[in-house]
Amino acid sequence: MTTLNNVKDLAIQLMNKTFKVNAKGWTYDLSALDLGYYFEFSNKKRAFGTCNYVKKEISLSKPLCSVNLDKIDTQITDTILHEIAHAFCVHIYGTIDGRGHDWRWKSIAKQIGCNGERCYKIEDVNHTKSKYTYICKSCGRETPRHKKPTRTQACGICCQKHNFGRFSHDYVLELRVNY
Repeated sequence: MTTLNNVKDLAIQLMNKTFKVNAKGWTYDLSALDLGYYFEFSNKKRAFGTCNYVKKEISLSKPLCSVNLDKIDTQITDTILHEIAHAFCVHIYGTIDGRGHDWRWKSIAKQIGCNGERCYKIEDVNHTKSKYTYICKSCGRETPRHKKPTRTQACGICCQKHNFGRFSHDYVLELRVNY
């Protein structure tokens, strides 16, 4: 059975691996650990992984990894490689040209074995249950929220359709607490 420790071990193993990357007419032998990066779990519930260039930290979402342990060979591995590609791209191109998901990053991501996609597909992963849900009384649409909203919100679809895209109290969303 796969555990979060297996995920952490995999992340460290991939970060320690030396990859050959061709960029700017040169071939680089790069390892995320050799560049000074370390691994951490985060508590984010929507971002599967992040790469912090300043702290030199690659992190994975503990809640998302917990509900997707069956996808360690696919989605989790790809996310780790995705974040390593960010680290390599910033190392090669600098913080101005190396950030984001442009052609430079995509080339590096594919060279190290990542699928080169910007984000995970929502249907490919299991999601954590949200603490709150917004419900539109007009159209029935439900929108999950992990943090308690501080302002009154209206259904964007209904406001667009019936009120020229402007806020209307007729389409105020009802807040349901899930747990």
